Amino acid sequence: MTDTSLNQNIIERVAMGDMLRRRSREDGDKLALVDFPGGQRREYTYAQLNQRANQMAHGLIAKGIQQGEKLALVSSNCSDMFVTYFACYKLGVIVVPINFMQNPDDIRYNLEHSETVAVVYEDILAGVVRPCMSGNENIRLNIQIGSEQGDSDISMEDLIEGQSDDEILDRVIQDRDTAHMIYTSGTTSRPKAVETSHLSLVVAALTGALELDVKKEGCMLLILPLFHCAALSMSFPTLLRSGNIVIHKSFDVEAVLDAVEKDKVDNATLLPMMWNALTSSPGVEQRDLSSFELGIYAMAPMDANSLNRVREVFGCKMHLGSGQTEFAPAACLFMDKSPTEFGEGNYWGRPVSTVEQAVIDDQGNELPQGEIGEIVWRGAQAMSGYYKNPEASAEASLFGWHHSGDLGLIDKEGQLLFVDRKKDTIKSGGENVSSMKVEQSLLSYGGILQAAAFGVPHPHWGEAVCACVVPSGDKELDEEAIIEHCKQELGNFEVPKKVVIAEALPLTGTGKVRKVELRQQYENLFQ
Repeated sequence: MTDTSLNQNIIERVAMGDMLRRRSREDGDKLALVDFPGGQRREYTYAQLNQRANQMAHGLIAKGIQQGEKLALVSSNCSDMFVTYFACYKLGVIVVPINFMQNPDDIRYNLEHSETVAVVYEDILAGVVRPCMSGNENIRLNIQIGSEQGDSDISMEDLIEGQSDDEILDRVIQDRDTAHMIYTSGTTSRPKAVETSHLSLVVAALTGALELDVKKEGCMLLILPLFHCAALSMSFPTLLRSGNIVIHKSFDVEAVLDAVEKDKVDNATLLPMMWNALTSSPGVEQRDLSSFELGIYAMAPMDANSLNRVREVFGCKMHLGSGQTEFAPAACLFMDKSPTEFGEGNYWGRPVSTVEQAVIDDQGNELPQGEIGEIVWRGAQAMSGYYKNPEASAEASLFGWHHSGDLGLIDKEGQLLFVDRKKDTIKSGGENVSSMKVEQSLLSYGGILQAAAFGVPHPHWGEAVCACVVPSGDKELDEEAIIEHCKQELGNFEVPKKVVIAEALPLTGTGKVRKVELRQQYENLFQ
């Protein structure tokens, strides 16, 4: 590598670590992060955050961590997660955020499959992480967040102490180098590692800031976990605009409302159930929520009454953001009060300005409005591929489109309507049955907390529609009554042939139902 090539790369590259350096240079005195370790408020300006990330980067160099190697990050939300992300981005070290709510076998698999050489973990998760590292010969460094070393090789504070805060400008980072690698939730198989490039993340941040009109020096409330792409997809546009992120480890109604009042929060991304809990809080109308301007909901739709209640309480716009780990969110947005052909439904909306969106058939032909097919996208936000899985990578990029694995249609208003996961569609008696449609019918029956519809082998129908439901509270459910209810709302071929009442459903670490386990468990139901 020549000095000329390095200099040219530093000048023109698209790299996530440079984002923080630029914000520190221009807005170093502005507040970047707020979190609450041990219940005490802690603040970092952009200059302080950048300095700490540089010091951690130099600490990792001193411990022999090299560009292109993997560093796993296992923690609940805290400012040192951002420090770790940006230290690695600056070094060209690939961050592997681990969902600690997975079962230990999946955590061990993540660490082994990724070929991680270093692990940064939160002290309270030591009992989860350390057994999963046992016997892993690739791991040569483990770091415990905080000042206590515990059973780790070194504490984060000791790693950083005395290190230079000089910028890391001695290495070429290419636009399509992998910045981080997030494992999918594995609803159908083992989790797959999604390689996301620096270019993908920067374009997603720029697009998010543009599409959502993120305020300069605004304030975002962060509650969704930072090991998930949804949290990162809103954090980076905020940082790009020199905004302040108020970090909470978990969702607490009163703590959220307090934060909006005290820190003048103007935007947040939450799950529908969280928005509903906030608007149901006693005395919420007496709160000063006048700073709040933008609400994002994700993972599921919200009904008109719930949306109106949020608008009434917070006085804000409410947009739905959609995408996936494999296509740095958001790929599309359903903007507040957009016109639709079918009224309510799980609308995903229109593509963001940097993305093409279409619906295609199994031969790669683009389908006209109103026809159901697979949702596909094109754009710089697409993943580079699945790590060590060329077959799945090739399948996801057939016909020159990124395949989402989801089914949908584009209505007469140009809005994308999600129908079902492609692999969750049930083929019964020659008809395609949407598992989501069946689940919506089940959930409209009083007393059902969770519902999952799936197909199992049937000697006559090929596949039979089967459902598993979890009662809410102490509610007693009757299978025949539930099926009769479904007959009033669904076509004959869509009505479940069997409804199993269960205590719980098998879930992934991100709360998605593992239907593959249900199919295996009940595969002989009609044999």
